Amino acid sequence: MSVEKLSRKLFTLPKIEILATLYVVLAFSFYLLNYKAFLFLILLTTIILTSIKLLSLKFNLKRTLFLSLLISLLGFVSHELFGSFAGSFFLLISVIHFCSERGFIPSAFVSSIPFLIIEPNSLIFLVLSSALFYAYLRVLNVKVANSTMREFVESFVKFWLTNDPRSAEEILSKNSELFKGKVRCLSVNEFRLISTDFHPGPFRNVGGAKLVNFLNSPFSVYFHSPTTHEKDPVSEEDLKKIRTVLNCNGTELSPLEPFELESENFKLFCFPFDKKKLIFVSGKKRMDDFFLNSNNFIVDCHNANFFGELTAEEIKEIQKLVEKAENIGSEAVGNVKGSFLKLNVETESISNYVSAILLVYGDRKFAIVVFDSNNVDLAFRELVEKKFEEIGFKAIVCSTDNHFKTGIRVRESYKPAGGCEKDFEVLELLLEKCKNLKFEDLHFRFVESDVEVRVLGSLKSKVENLASGSGKYIFLFFILVFVDLILSIFSKAI
Repeated sequence: MSVEKLSRKLFTLPKIEILATLYVVLAFSFYLLNYKAFLFLILLTTIILTSIKLLSLKFNLKRTLFLSLLISLLGFVSHELFGSFAGSFFLLISVIHFCSERGFIPSAFVSSIPFLIIEPNSLIFLVLSSALFYAYLRVLNVKVANSTMREFVESFVKFWLTNDPRSAEEILSKNSELFKGKVRCLSVNEFRLISTDFHPGPFRNVGGAKLVNFLNSPFSVYFHSPTTHEKDPVSEEDLKKIRTVLNCNGTELSPLEPFELESENFKLFCFPFDKKKLIFVSGKKRMDDFFLNSNNFIVDCHNANFFGELTAEEIKEIQKLVEKAENIGSEAVGNVKGSFLKLNVETESISNYVSAILLVYGDRKFAIVVFDSNNVDLAFRELVEKKFEEIGFKAIVCSTDNHFKTGIRVRESYKPAGGCEKDFEVLELLLEKCKNLKFEDLHFRFVESDVEVRVLGSLKSKVENLASGSGKYIFLFFILVFVDLILSIFSKAI
């Protein structure tokens, strides 16, 4: 189970309208049938709202209503079966602790208030339940790199609740590795084609997920390089370092005749120059991250979405295809003409822009179409290729693999370009604009710089192993909730 999938399971709540309706119905029912339960519900809600200020509880109205409903219902069941509301205490202290910033003791104290008001004689049981929860926290002190599972859980819960990346970036930085990578820029007149050895991830607004946005400008596009999530920068500070070394005043290049190659599963488009080759790798049926070493400007088109990873055999197939392209010579060409278009658009799948780079090599016309998204739906890509063919251009469709929208909706990880209706409207607008572009002679310059920043490195696999093994800890948690409920029968006796 990935971190993204785990978060979707843990943080999906009903709509606030549904929660508000349920709250009113439950409050009215308690008022008529069991006034003590009604008072418990009101006290709970008051304590949770107060904790937002006192404990920096990362809650809004939606979460407040949900937790009030959950704890009051569990408390009511506990009261009806065992004569005490205290059977819901373990769950309340757990949520308050993990979702606030004041630690165990303040969380235990505040969580106990509604129970002590309703049932003053439950004090000893609440102390024992607090000790049980503290023991669970100790179980979570499993070593993960330079931190513990508990620290990761607390950091990421706060991140998912607040959308503030600092808590997540802090623990990732503590466990990161240094990596020296390249930042490339191919200038085509005033337009810039940018790529790095770093990966745009992990998700939402954490670290490298903002990489594409950080390097964005009105006259540039970002190309995804052959890299993987192990090369995700871990913080905004690292992104600033990458941006600082970006330089587009490079060495002049002379264009050569472009060519295409293909294998069983992949197609390659090469735009060679006298000192460098610009190579696009496209998947015929599916495309995702791959890694290879090259001195050329290699682009992972990331343009055939599927939810999985390329196999080792597929990556080897790509490597052989690229090696073949790097050893092919090309004839010099005359003037290359071209034009550029960049539209600032945002949809459920597109983060910031869509762009078209139109290149004319004599009677051969190419359109490099870039969607600022996490991959491209294959059927949509084929539609883009067909539409550009109708206006005389061979389209090479790419995505930036921007992870800024990945995980932003709790119920789904991300949508590739073509994943929502508005993307089709964006395509039509792009086509109409391309029909009216003016072409000019192109001049090419290339430069690359080195920069060392902190990346996920081996932490990625460790966190994934943590997430995949989290089931037993979640199961233990619910077992303890149930045990606490059963033991509440002794609350009055104690």
